[in-house]
Amino acid sequence: MEEFKKELSQHFDLYKVEVGRFIEEENITLTKDGKRLMYIKAFYGRKPYWKEWIELFHIDPAFFSSELEDKLYGIISKYFRRVFVEYYEDKQTLEELKAGKPPEETRLGSKLKALGYTYLRDWYYPEGWMEGGYKLQAER
Repeated sequence: MEEFKKELSQHFDLYKVEVGRFIEEENITLTKDGKRLMYIKAFYGRKPYWKEWIELFHIDPAFFSSELEDKLYGIISKYFRRVFVEYYEDKQTLEELKAGKPPEETRLGSKLKALGYTYLRDWYYPEGWMEGGYKLQAER
């Protein structure tokens, strides 16, 4: 999805973009001012069978609660109906979920809900061994 990468590159540096496991998937290393922010796995969909999704992981803790966080989620919400955000380094969201707060009421969940994502799920225990760490799933 070239439009997504074009808009993303207006605010961030796409340090590395590689083909993923499938032709419709890309792995992106996102940086800003020479500092790595995170890795992105973007699946652009395979119509009519699979819808697009994006996963953000190995996120720099300084990214959370920053202006860059809001900017990135705003861009993502234009192109992806399913989003996965690893929250292990988001200490506030992690503590809120541990305390029993519903995902949509956490710091991270509230941001995603405000962008139109209505279904939120906490993947505290990802299934299998390839799904990565703790993450929130948001869909619309």
